[in-house]
Amino acid sequence: MNRLGVGPSVTRWNDGGARFLDWTIDGVALRDLVPTHHQTPLCLDGNGWREAAVATLSRLLGDLPGDFDDGRVALVFCPLCGDLGCGAYSVEVVFGDDVVEWRTFGWQTDYEPFEDSEEYKFTGARFERKAYETVLRDLLSNYRA
Repeated sequence: MNRLGVGPSVTRWNDGGARFLDWTIDGVALRDLVPTHHQTPLCLDGNGWREAAVATLSRLLGDLPGDFDDGRVALVFCPLCGDLGCGAYSVEVVFGDDVVEWRTFGWQTDYEPFEDSEEYKFTGARFERKAYETVLRDLLSNYRA
């Protein structure tokens, strides 16, 4: 099983910086595992980002439907606007009784269907469901506070 977490990070984009929490899998930042095109996950800067983080966490917990028509969830998105038309690094989230899987990582937009590409070397992760939900619900509580 893999271990999901988050870690603080900063990106430089458009002559500015954005502070964010990057996903980690087994202690390695998602940005180091996949090509993220200078996008950010859970952004800490700017108006509206708290609400976006709450929505993303709720989707990853299965409490809300995915971001895209095919049910996929955006993990990493545009740091300026969060618009899925700019593109997002997304994942299929599959829930089992004791396991949650992130499958078929890839880049997609909201105006084209997802195409699985060989470009993405990281193909998936399996998390123990209780630990996964604990991490995400703790983050959700912090963003809602």
